[in-house]
Amino acid sequence: MKRRVSLVVLALVMAVSAMALAAGLPKKVEVQLPAKAGGGTDVAGRQLTEWINKNGGTTMTIKNNTDGNGVVAYETIRTAKKDGSKILFFHSTMIIKYATGQYEHSPVDEFKIAGVGLPTEKGGYVLVVPTTSGIATLDDFIAKAKESELRIGIETGGSSHIMSGMMSKALGVTLRYTDAGSDTEKLTGLVGGSIDCALVNANQARQYVEAEKVNALAVFSATDEGARNSVLPDVPSFKELGYDLVFGTYFYVLLPKDASDETAQAMHDVFANAAEDPEVKEILEKSGFGMEFAPYDQNEALMRGQQDALVAACQELGLGK
Repeated sequence: MKRRVSLVVLALVMAVSAMALAAGLPKKVEVQLPAKAGGGTDVAGRQLTEWINKNGGTTMTIKNNTDGNGVVAYETIRTAKKDGSKILFFHSTMIIKYATGQYEHSPVDEFKIAGVGLPTEKGGYVLVVPTTSGIATLDDFIAKAKESELRIGIETGGSSHIMSGMMSKALGVTLRYTDAGSDTEKLTGLVGGSIDCALVNANQARQYVEAEKVNALAVFSATDEGARNSVLPDVPSFKELGYDLVFGTYFYVLLPKDASDETAQAMHDVFANAAEDPEVKEILEKSGFGMEFAPYDQNEALMRGQQDALVAACQELGLGK
């Protein structure tokens, strides 16, 4: 009898918690996610929304929408109804597209910022080369790049594009940028010989490293501490090798600009709670996209800070609009 009462109490507590989290949210939410299914961004979005669907008192459905290189998804939310029934879940790449002139609307000024997922110290991208290249260390890479111009695979206007520019400048080498698509496509290009190197999410690279198809040389740290990536813990960070290369991918939960503060705060709360769940946290860390959501009242300052920094970086690298 006591066990039955305890279970009833637990069910009531969970129901009340779900109702509290869902206050101000519609019953159904479409999540525009401008990335292909199966990649790290998709994994992150699905883990968070699956937790919300079980515990948050609302139902979220992911819609992978890469039309227009992500712009269609951005515009779907910018022009959506203000009730929060459609939201955008994406990352810093959106700001880079604005900074490079591929998207005309300022993300920080023309959207309602519900959540900012800050990277943990264990995130970051990794520089990889084919094992057949004979390049085993970062010093080898620098020497080879100074002998002949290496082709680096990028996604034009994406994070890898900016990081490649930052890396080229820091290492003192000239690289030839080649549009190679997503991280999966970059890795395929490396093995196939269409590119010589690439910066990719560590989780995407891991199976290629383990299969000895690529060598991992160094990782971009996600925070100023210069930590290694937990997915590839044996690979040194650029920072520990003497190069101050840090790039933190921020994740954003965005609503139409005229959405209410109540709706945005409620959306923040369900995502923040999802990211704190131990099982979700572990999966996000393993995918290379560990994150913690900042307090709601810090959202605008954080996003504006990253937007200003990326606009300046793009201009310095000659990629600005």
